[in-house]
Amino acid sequence: MKIGFIGLGNMGLPMAKNLLKAGFDVVGLNRSKEAEKRFLEVGGKISSSISILAKEMDVVITCLPLPTDVRDVYLNEGGLLLHGHEDLVVIDCSTVSPSLNRELYGELLKRGIHYLDAPVSGGTSGAKAGTLSIMVGGDENIFQKVKTVFEGMGKKVNYIGSSGSGSLVKLINQLMVALHTQAVSEALALAKRNGLDMQQTVDVLSASLAQSSVLQRHFNDFIAKEEYTPGFALNLLSKDLGLVSELASESKVQIPLGSRINNLVKRACQMDLKNKDMSAMMEYQLQQDEKGRSASPVKTFAVFLPMKDVEKSQVYRSEHLKFLDKRRNEGVLHANGRFVDGAGGLVIYYGHSQKEVEELVKQDPYIINGARDYEIHEWDMVPGL
Repeated sequence: MKIGFIGLGNMGLPMAKNLLKAGFDVVGLNRSKEAEKRFLEVGGKISSSISILAKEMDVVITCLPLPTDVRDVYLNEGGLLLHGHEDLVVIDCSTVSPSLNRELYGELLKRGIHYLDAPVSGGTSGAKAGTLSIMVGGDENIFQKVKTVFEGMGKKVNYIGSSGSGSLVKLINQLMVALHTQAVSEALALAKRNGLDMQQTVDVLSASLAQSSVLQRHFNDFIAKEEYTPGFALNLLSKDLGLVSELASESKVQIPLGSRINNLVKRACQMDLKNKDMSAMMEYQLQQDEKGRSASPVKTFAVFLPMKDVEKSQVYRSEHLKFLDKRRNEGVLHANGRFVDGAGGLVIYYGHSQKEVEELVKQDPYIINGARDYEIHEWDMVPGL
């Protein structure tokens, strides 16, 4: 069986190497020629184009960082859709939305090409060891036809169901990975601040109900060494959490903790941590703790935006909402809304002082363009029962 492998990155390269070890004839392709050189050094072959792989291979696997990359490889003029032969099996191991999976499945099927979504979990260590967990969506008979290919890359191969099912499970996995990552960061920051021996603390936690593979991975491979060269970069986790947020919204499922970690990861990425490993949320936690100890307490402020110009309010509404979304992602906005009688709107901000909040309010497109006035009041937030 001849296999094409597009995307020889941190995950793709070791996965392709393991397919070679399993006895498959593997031809790779990657934007970075350095990665292609490393694949050649272990006995792999390199193709000059996606279209050639689509025409000559029995199976083509894609393992790409972003949904836009996946869409281009499959649907652009030189892509798999236009150049793939009938009965070609294409397998996407990227993390994308189930809706994109279903779109690709439908378009490819029209040309007799079989598509499986097969995202993976287990990180670079699992990719190197060939112990990945693989979640597969698509036609079961096609899955059975190429099952040995999956077994060459992973230890736990699961057929989930129809197209998009693999990605559904992967996004749920990513939500839990992110929550565990933040739990590890907060817990170990608390241990560090109180002078506990970190290794001993992790050993105890690992023998207790708090144990998790995320704790072991993050501490042993990154936090203990204070070295965050990415196995799985924080910006990729942020991308995945964006997909989780879209899925939750479409599914009408509330994920309050998921929304919170989504915002935290976005803020960490904005602080130049995006190219570090996701375990660098520990570094972000320590930075924020240090800032908090040196700053005045965070207070809550209610900002009333009384109507000034109805027409301008309509014109600048979208810009105003984008501005608020950015503040929300920065963690300085708690809530916003507008009065149904048209009197104006209310925004709840977090800040250390009224002056600090006023500086934010003055950047609102509503205020800049004279659509609204503003009144700021310190707000006594009372938790609901």
